[in-house]
Amino acid sequence: MPSARLSHLLNWLGWPFCEGAESTEKDTVSYPLIIMPKISVIIPTYNRAHQVPKAVGSALEQVGIECEVIVIDDGSADHTEEALAAFKDRIRYIKTENGGVSAARNRGILEAEGDWIAFLDSDDTWHPEKLKKQWECLTRTGAKVCFCISVDESGEPIDSLRKMDPGLAENSERFYDRTDCRLFKHSGHPCIPSMVVEKLALVKSGGFDESLAVCEDSRLIYRVVLGYGYAVVNEALVNVCRDRSFPGLSDSKDPASAFGNYQCSIRVLAEAYWMLVPIDFEAAESIRRTLTYFASRQAEVACALYQKSLAKRCARAGLDARGGWKNLARNLMILGAYPAAERVFSKKWGSIGGSHRARCIERDVAWP
Repeated sequence: MPSARLSHLLNWLGWPFCEGAESTEKDTVSYPLIIMPKISVIIPTYNRAHQVPKAVGSALEQVGIECEVIVIDDGSADHTEEALAAFKDRIRYIKTENGGVSAARNRGILEAEGDWIAFLDSDDTWHPEKLKKQWECLTRTGAKVCFCISVDESGEPIDSLRKMDPGLAENSERFYDRTDCRLFKHSGHPCIPSMVVEKLALVKSGGFDESLAVCEDSRLIYRVVLGYGYAVVNEALVNVCRDRSFPGLSDSKDPASAFGNYQCSIRVLAEAYWMLVPIDFEAAESIRRTLTYFASRQAEVACALYQKSLAKRCARAGLDARGGWKNLARNLMILGAYPAAERVFSKKWGSIGGSHRARCIERDVAWP
């Protein structure tokens, strides 16, 4: 959930999510270019002293627009502060206790002085005209949210923005109103570092949910998009580092952590599903198929944790042919041949050991 201070700000504003949200359906170019606003760039970081200076440098090198750069150091134990010493007169550096990326971003939102917010991860970089081009798009379309294309080190897009609208020419822009749900019909939603959003719209959407270990970015993007619509600049303006120091959601060999991560994904997707049902049932069904996948993966991990009843509950929840034949086969195996499934999946995830299993049984601990 949002931090206490962010919740206080939400209560003070008196605006719950989407209440009074405007359906800004403006496709005509009726907004003249005006004086550039102040954009607050928020860079959360944790133990990335070797990477964060490059990210900060790319934010400070933005041309044609005024911005403040706020670095939230989430309790780094390395020499991050020293690595940023060369920028001390050009950025706001705030060090906090370690609370996770969502807490760091929410702190940045509270500290921001600009009316517009942009986020940059500490291992990613921007094109020098990224903010300028997005602000021009926001001004022309009247949108409150704008995304651009994000690419990896090889130059390949890591989002599905171009797939969702093949007719959008490269280097052009378009606004999609809040009833246009094509974004939910493709995997690979826009990346947080590609987003520029009005601060007021961001706060009304609830900020980042600090109770989520993963998918906090997905939840915010879904809420903002469904609340206000969004614009897209079809240019690759964000370079994302895919060389992760820590394993991703599906890479973890710690089954308990993986189960919790899948649960976060299910929470976010379930919320999106019910928001989409009254707007676009096809988009909702696309989300539902993904939900069955995560339920099936939870069932697999529960087998690795020797939790038979939990594994079968999750397998039943994911028992849907629309989720794909692999998911269906996995679920049927768990439901019809549990001992074999337990052997297969405990080996796949790495046995947690007989003594650990015994302790779980003795304490009647339900994993996770």
